[in-house]
Amino acid sequence: MKLIENGRQVEYIDVDSDRVPCALLVKLTDRTYRLTFRYNEEGDFFTVDLETSSGGSYSPLVFGEVLRYGKPLFEAFNDERYPLPVICPVCLTGDDIDAITWDNFGQQVRLYLFDRVGGGS
Repeated sequence: MKLIENGRQVEYIDVDSDRVPCALLVKLTDRTYRLTFRYNEEGDFFTVDLETSSGGSYSPLVFGEVLRYGKPLFEAFNDERYPLPVICPVCLTGDDIDAITWDNFGQQVRLYLFDRVGGGS
């Protein structure tokens, strides 16, 4: 998905919180990943699993990464297996938001894709 924000095109991964738990296949640069989203009711937070897809099978990379507002996903990992663009849950609509909630995830708060510094994307 794409959005025009401040005169430039910004891409994001479209997640609908009403469909969570759910899995999405997402092509980023030259690889396809499966992202599986879950919601932890007790802790009131979302998580995501990341797997690479190759020939119909999946290889796990990360399980249970907690989505935190403004914090890039998978930032602790930085090798060729991980997505080249930075995936960051933020709100670009100007709303005063500082946390991911059931009501704003997939609406105001989206998983935006940003170029990785020095990544060439």
